[in-house]
Amino acid sequence: MCAIDILDTCHPINGRMYSFTRAVMSYFVFFSSLPTETKNQFLSLRLRHQPLSQRNLKDHNMANFDGPGFAMVDGCWIQTKAIDIESSTDISPYLSRLLEDCVWNGNRAIVFDVYWDVKSCDAKSEWRLSSVKLSTKNLCLFLRLPNPFTDNLNDLYRFFASKFVTFVGVQIQEDLVLLKENHGIVIRSSLEIGKLAAKARGTPIVEFLGTRELAHKILWYDMSRLDSIQSKWDEAGSNDRLEAAAIEGWLIYNVYDQLQQ
Repeated sequence: MCAIDILDTCHPINGRMYSFTRAVMSYFVFFSSLPTETKNQFLSLRLRHQPLSQRNLKDHNMANFDGPGFAMVDGCWIQTKAIDIESSTDISPYLSRLLEDCVWNGNRAIVFDVYWDVKSCDAKSEWRLSSVKLSTKNLCLFLRLPNPFTDNLNDLYRFFASKFVTFVGVQIQEDLVLLKENHGIVIRSSLEIGKLAAKARGTPIVEFLGTRELAHKILWYDMSRLDSIQSKWDEAGSNDRLEAAAIEGWLIYNVYDQLQQ
């Protein structure tokens, strides 16, 4: 993948973060098994019995996806967050929000895309991960990574290593190899959406389609907004590029959701 302009935040607490992650995962396993009505009642009870001071503190500390929001062609609303990661940036709350959203919507899928900076060195090419995009049904998080990597990216490493969710992508096989070889990042539970679509539809050629073509083949959605942004990519502003990223993540999320039915 080629690098594009956009961003979000990060945080490492080593052992403490690991314990926190395990606790969160246990909660999500329990929570996701509940019927939707029970989930709503459970959350309502928690909020009702929580002291007002704690509610305000929670709202203040909650990861805020305060970037622009975009309406999709089916009426769905995608809220975004883009972050330039620095050494002091804490992205763990944003990753937790993504986990919460993918569990709440039932399929435990996070659509991901990665972008690389490539430099030629002698007869070899050096690949450096420059940006990561993570999407759920309602959220799109874009992280622009520092060079060199800083310790707070440990949270991203752990996030990708989770078996609790499935990381869904388009043409990701080479990316998975590059992530491991160049950065030691291992995505333990991944799914190549093209292969799933080819098997589900009995059409092998579908496996090799890109995001737009695959989504059009499966969903038949109106792609005019995405086409409009991409046709003028060099002139596109940061919000337009972020919207294109949100649309692509939303499209693949919906392809996966439909193929699971």
